[in-house]
Amino acid sequence: MREELRFIADKYGFGEDALHELERLFDGVLPRVPTHRVDVRGAEHAVSAPLARNDYRERYEDIGPIGQGGFSEVREVWDRHVGRRVALKVQSPSRSLPEDCERFRQEVRITARLQHPGVVPIYDWGELPDGRIWFTMKRVRGETIGHRIAKLHRLRGAEFFQALRRLLDDFRRLCEPVAYAHATDIIHRDISPQNLMVGDLGEVHVMDWGLARDLSRVESPGAHAASGVRRSDPSEGSVRTRVAGTPFYMPPEQAHGEIAAMGSASDVYALGAVLYEILSGRPPYASRPGAPEMPERIVERVRKEPPSPIEDVAVPEAPKELYSLCRKAMERVPSSRFPDAGALMTTVRDWLDGADRQARARRIVADAHHAHRARIERMRDDANRLRARAREILDRLRPFDRVQEKAAGWQLEDEAAAIERDVLREEINWTQKLRSALNEAPDLEEAHAALAAHYADNLRRAEADHDRPAVTSFAALLEDHAAKLSSDERARYEALLQGDGRLTLVTDPPLVRAVIKPYEPVSRYLVASEENAYIATTPLRELRLPCGSYLVRLSAPGYRDVAYPVAIGRGEHWDGVRPGGTEAHPIRLLREDDLGPEDVYLPPGWFVVGGDPHAGESMSRRRVWADGFVIRRHPVTNGEYVAFLNDLVEEGLVDLAERHCPRRSPGAAFNGDAQLAYTRDPRTGRYVLEDPEAELARPVVCVDWYSANAYAAHHARRTGLGWRLPSELEWEKAARGVDGRFMPWGDQIEPTWACVSGSHAERKHVMAVHSYPMDVSPYGVRGTAGNVRDWCIEPWSLDGPRVEGDILQIEPTTEDDTDRAVRGGAWISSGDMMRLSVRYAERPTRRHGVLGFRLARSIRG
Repeated sequence: MREELRFIADKYGFGEDALHELERLFDGVLPRVPTHRVDVRGAEHAVSAPLARNDYRERYEDIGPIGQGGFSEVREVWDRHVGRRVALKVQSPSRSLPEDCERFRQEVRITARLQHPGVVPIYDWGELPDGRIWFTMKRVRGETIGHRIAKLHRLRGAEFFQALRRLLDDFRRLCEPVAYAHATDIIHRDISPQNLMVGDLGEVHVMDWGLARDLSRVESPGAHAASGVRRSDPSEGSVRTRVAGTPFYMPPEQAHGEIAAMGSASDVYALGAVLYEILSGRPPYASRPGAPEMPERIVERVRKEPPSPIEDVAVPEAPKELYSLCRKAMERVPSSRFPDAGALMTTVRDWLDGADRQARARRIVADAHHAHRARIERMRDDANRLRARAREILDRLRPFDRVQEKAAGWQLEDEAAAIERDVLREEINWTQKLRSALNEAPDLEEAHAALAAHYADNLRRAEADHDRPAVTSFAALLEDHAAKLSSDERARYEALLQGDGRLTLVTDPPLVRAVIKPYEPVSRYLVASEENAYIATTPLRELRLPCGSYLVRLSAPGYRDVAYPVAIGRGEHWDGVRPGGTEAHPIRLLREDDLGPEDVYLPPGWFVVGGDPHAGESMSRRRVWADGFVIRRHPVTNGEYVAFLNDLVEEGLVDLAERHCPRRSPGAAFNGDAQLAYTRDPRTGRYVLEDPEAELARPVVCVDWYSANAYAAHHARRTGLGWRLPSELEWEKAARGVDGRFMPWGDQIEPTWACVSGSHAERKHVMAVHSYPMDVSPYGVRGTAGNVRDWCIEPWSLDGPRVEGDILQIEPTTEDDTDRAVRGGAWISSGDMMRLSVRYAERPTRRHGVLGFRLARSIRG
């Protein structure tokens, strides 16, 4: 009894005190009765001793049958002495020959030796008056592995895999008692799903050791050779042949009757056959699940050929890593199998513990990198080449050229777009591969590292695109995968998630006061916060700052204050190094007399171009370096422009002044004074404004590109400075700053902050340049989202102005008839037409009520 109580105590975690209490309780309840229990320490001698002929019915009351085989019958009985239900196994009357009795004694002897919780213990035994042997044992209630296999294969999907995982764990535990038997030189020789049970409390039992053999005993040749073949279902009885066992699970050496060749590896084969059925839903050699088979035919097939390969019959949900394990266990040559059930059990345990899953996961990751990532890069290169070829074709064409001439370029663009869609699908496949690797091995660092890098890149792109929902999503995904990485890698991504970056800033002169103000949204309008400003003195070397946009205000006595916006990405260093350089490019401060009152100085540096998906003709997002330049705060006004015309009149260039005079009607050709927007004084011939008070501060409109360029050249001659029309990208930097915002004030489209359609209830028209003070850029440039658009100096190109080595090139212009670039919102604009990345192409002769211009000039150094 102590062994049973010890097993219960171990199973349920009882301590020694609880065990002693159980023993005391049972000692007080159970009667002490004599029994023929096998003494384990002398099992062989006890069972070999002559038995007293006694009838079990004196002690045991029959309850009913449990199972019937060709060799014996098992019944449930009531032990009157102890007061419990037990199982009684007795020889069949037809199997009472001396060799049958010896086999029965052998079963008792071997079972008594196997002191393992997975082997059903024998309680009592004896011999009937007719010589038949009987013994009692623990009554096991539960379910055979065969029944569990049948239930498993009625499931699908996740339910199947979860049930399979539990069944494989039962299989592993059932290997343990077999491994224990092998360690004591005993082999079972009749392992099948019907002889493997899981009890109602989850305990496992290897049943029916009737064919077991003690390898340590020397037996005469041919011993137990004619013991009969068992059908896979014990209720079907047995068929007498010259070999013993259950055919579906019988190893080839057993099917050949080679008793001497049988060893631990023979049981391994049978266990492998059980695993085969777990994975496929049918036993080896079965033509289809549940199909009846003649045992003799199965034995013959076992002798001649291996069963169908497991990979051909396994259900799709079965883990493929177990195929090789099953094949190894069922090798036809015993020496090629696992040496014993212990080795098989260890391999199954390793799989359950994740060793094989880790290996498979690593293979998945390697395949994802080598196959998908390489393919993605190739496809991206192909798409870029196609787009470059398309640009070569389309850039040579004018907007009004025939569609037939554009078709080849469009075709290349369509092909590139198709490849880019394939790239997106390929990236999805790649991430799914990595996630499938994590399904196999949830802690696999290689997969987490690859996904962390992927989501870090996506996080940076989402921030650059101002996609806040995507930023939140990618940050959460990155945080999840980074948490699974080693400390060094995790720290790198934690810094990225935390968002700190670094700022290096060098000025000329040095020792300049720098007030670093973070941009913060106030009612969706980005404001440079005075309250949270950092104050420092240049030079600044890798000053640590939270990621974000800042306005650095540089000031020094005798110099004009400089607005220097910076955008510090997550974990990035704003170093101010010009392309091709190695050190931070000094930010030069200009003297007060170097600039006019309406001149805005933009220091040299990086800025973001394009990247607004809702802006028409927006360029692709990229970072570009622009050397320092000055741009006028406002567009040229009527007051300034009429002075230009009168200068021409004073110089005697009356016809030229008429040519450049704005027209009253957009696009009107010159047809006498009636079409001129300005009135000519008949006494002096000078131009005057009809309503100076209303018109003086309004931007000039209805001037063509040639007139705007003429004004710039005239102003340059008068001042001795290199005034010109701004480059398209100079204009964009002046309007947007450096952080890629879509509007001067942030990303919000709000009509009341600029002179656009919907900004006021009155009739729409051009307003004075000082109107709408909220339409102001980080540099202080006004009126870029609304009021009037600005002519730019370059011919219009699909790809924008020339940029070489990431540096914007300012090139001399020629007065030809190619389309010119136009930028900015206007008083008639609404919605997305206010966006600062919107680009327009206009004929240089075009005059329109929304077309004006402003001036710019380069600054050296």
